[in-house]
Parts: sequence; structure tokens; C-alpha cells
Amino acid sequence: MIYIIILWFLIISLIFILIKQLNIKKNTIICIFISVLIVLFVLNINQCIVAAIDGCKLWYNSILPTTFPFVVICNLLIYYDGINLYSKFLGPLICKPLGLSRNCSFPIVASILCGYPLGAKYCVDLYKMEYIDRNEYERLLNIASNVGPLFLIGSVAGTLLGHVSLGYILLLGSNLSIIIMGFLTKKKRNLNALSSLPCPKNESMNFGNAVKNAVQNGINTTLSIGGFIIIFSVVISLVKNNPYIHIAFRQLDNVLKLPSQTLYSIFLGSIEMTNGCSIISPLEISIPLKLGIISFLTSFSGLAVIAQVSSFVSDTKINYSRYIFLKVIQGIVSFIITYGLCKVFPTSIYTSNLQMSHSSSLFVYIYPALTILLLTLLLSIFNRTLKLFFHTA
Repeated sequence: MIYIIILWFLIISLIFILIKQLNIKKNTIICIFISVLIVLFVLNINQCIVAAIDGCKLWYNSILPTTFPFVVICNLLIYYDGINLYSKFLGPLICKPLGLSRNCSFPIVASILCGYPLGAKYCVDLYKMEYIDRNEYERLLNIASNVGPLFLIGSVAGTLLGHVSLGYILLLGSNLSIIIMGFLTKKKRNLNALSSLPCPKNESMNFGNAVKNAVQNGINTTLSIGGFIIIFSVVISLVKNNPYIHIAFRQLDNVLKLPSQTLYSIFLGSIEMTNGCSIISPLEISIPLKLGIISFLTSFSGLAVIAQVSSFVSDTKINYSRYIFLKVIQGIVSFIITYGLCKVFPTSIYTSNLQMSHSSSLFVYIYPALTILLLTLLLSIFNRTLKLFFHTA
């Protein structure tokens, strides 16, 4: 996996160096890329139409029933000052060990429960409503932008891998990588001053207007996500049906002595993580390596999710290169943790015949929240113990 990461790093670096040496403007590159897509779309019109319809079905069957109600409910919480309520109870447990003010707890909880890209959306909402400052906002984007538990345990582990128990290893690796990224980006700041900042006072809103605004925001958010799903369904279809790409990656696999389609699945997963996971799942490679690669893809999120996040944060003008770089680092950390967990846990867990039941599906949502709360509580106690020890010394 390390060789694969180094290879991708070298390829991307050489492309950037070539562009800089040729002094090609960014707009020119984008126009060329879009022109190529238009030509490919015209040459493969029937294939692209089928892919767009499949994207619409995916959005209608999976995204609309889950995301839209969740967004509406969260919007109502924000309108009725739910951020302050969450901050009082969860802020000291979740945010303080990570060096964040307590107002940051709401996007973290939303990200843990629902996954991409809603955590980023609520980061933007908090920043625009002046609950957090810009430095915290940029840090929070990486910490509160994560894959959802239902996708890891239900879709990846239950459907693709055939063992629900493997999903909990993936979920634990993902949650631990969140905490580690929080510590890696932690800055020495006066948290007491940040926590004592006056929170904006929401004007009392009529319930009818609150529901109306929440539904309108939910519709816009859900339609935006659907648009990206359709676009990337078409792009993925063009990539998957191009024989030259298959041949090129097959040759690279042979050169690096990797199982067939390993690099291709990582490439496809770096564009859209679901397709990458679906290709890597049936490969005849070791369970630790397979779960590690899946963990990397889901923590990195892929260009499709990054594009969705950019649609929410575009008005705030963040440093996208830094955001993407930190997502790559989070993917590497998640790979290392998941690979290590697979080596530590007994091999009998890989052949478990656990099935997704009603109670286990409920536990999918409870488990990540309990994990984060427990770990941050232990870290908080550890920090307090260290401070007391050094103070006494």
C-alpha cells in the first residue's frame, strides 16, 4: 500500500510540475477537460443516458429517503437554538480534547450519524452564523467530514464483503482516524476564551416559517447532492467502459506484482468511493489489506464527495488543496489503524455469520457515537491527569 501511495504522489507531482513548466492557466486545463468529456459523452450517448438514469435511481432509493428528513430535522434544531443545547452537553466531551470550542459538537455528531457531506454543510452553517471563527471552521471541515456508519456496516460490510462484523472494524478505524486528525491539526489556543464567546441569539421564529425554511433548505441540499451523484455516475461509466484504462492499470499491477485490478479499484475509488469498494471487495487479497484499502478510500472520500463538499463551502473560500491533503493523510491513518486492528483481532471474526437485524441496524447509529464519547472521555481524563501530575511535580 505504501508503494501505491508513493506512486500516486509521484504521478500527481509530475503532472503539477509539467503544468507549471508549460505555464498553462487553470481555466485552460478545465476547458480542455470539459471538452474531452463532451466528446466522450456524444460518442457514448446511450451508455451515458443509462448511467444518468442509474444515478437518479440511486439518489431516489438511497439518498432522498435518508438525507432529506435528516437535513430538515437538523435545520429545525438549528432554528430553535439546538446548537447551544448540544454544546452544553457534548461540547466538553467531544470538542475540548480535540482543541475545539464546544459549539463544534453539532457538526461532528451530524457527521458521525449521517456521514458525507452533511458534516461539512453544518460546518458552513455554524461559520456563517458566527458560532465559530475561521480557524476553527477550517479545522472542523476535516474533522467533521466522514463516512457514515450505515454505509460502512450495511453497504460495504454486509452487502459487498458479506460479513457485518467487518464493518465494525472499518468503523472503528474511521472513528480513530478522526480523533488522530483532530490532534494532528490541534493548535495552542485559548479554549476558555473561545467557549465564552457570545453565541448569536436566534430570533424566535414561527413554527410554520421554521418548517418552511427547513424544508426549502433540505430540498436544495438533497437536489445538490443528487446532481453530483448523476454527474459522477456518468464519469464513472465512461472510465469503467474504457478498455485502454483497464489495460494500463493491468500492466501497472504486473509491474508492481499486485493482484489484478488493485490499482484500478484504488483509482476508481479516488473518483467515487462506492465503485472502488465494490471492485476491491471480491479481490483475492488478504483481509487486512482489503479492509485497509477500503478504509483508505472511505476516509479519503473521493473526488465525488469532495465536489459535494465544495458546493457547500465555495462561498467561504477555503484552501481546497489543504483540505484534500488532510483527507489523504486521514485516509493513510485510517489504513494503518484498520490494518493493525485486523492483525490484532482474532481471525474468527472474519468468518462470523452475523446478519443485519433490526437491533444491529440500530446499533449502527449508537456505536460510533458511543465510541467517540468514550475515547474523548478517556483522553480528557488522561489530559487532566497529566496536567495534575506536572503541576504537582
